[in-house]
Amino acid sequence: MNDHPLPALRNQLLSLHKLLMNAERAAYEAEGNEIRSPMEFLKLLMEHERFAWLRQLSQCVVMMDEAMEEKPPVTKERKDALVGEARHLLMGSEEPGSFAVRYEKARKHDAAVAAAHAEICKSWNS
Repeated sequence: MNDHPLPALRNQLLSLHKLLMNAERAAYEAEGNEIRSPMEFLKLLMEHERFAWLRQLSQCVVMMDEAMEEKPPVTKERKDALVGEARHLLMGSEEPGSFAVRYEKARKHDAAVAAAHAEICKSWNS
């Protein structure tokens, strides 16, 4: 099952997560908030409401990591389900405040996020 898209998608989502964290951090600091250390930023990511939407993507990546480490190996059906969950997370909800809505806004305002999204979509369509 080395040809399953899950491992590559996991890596793409991790890169996307970093882009989104950096963009959200820049916006937070542009509002006059200072982040003095990596530990302070980590605490904000884990506890501050502003960064809560990013935790959903973090959880998605963690679920993929856990599934890929399962013994016996994760089934194709479970891998397919995780890919589907990622797709739904990124594009599945139009509810105000949902990850997908916040993510769409980020894609429109950040070329790097838009490019990362395009690469993810390409892998879904191949």
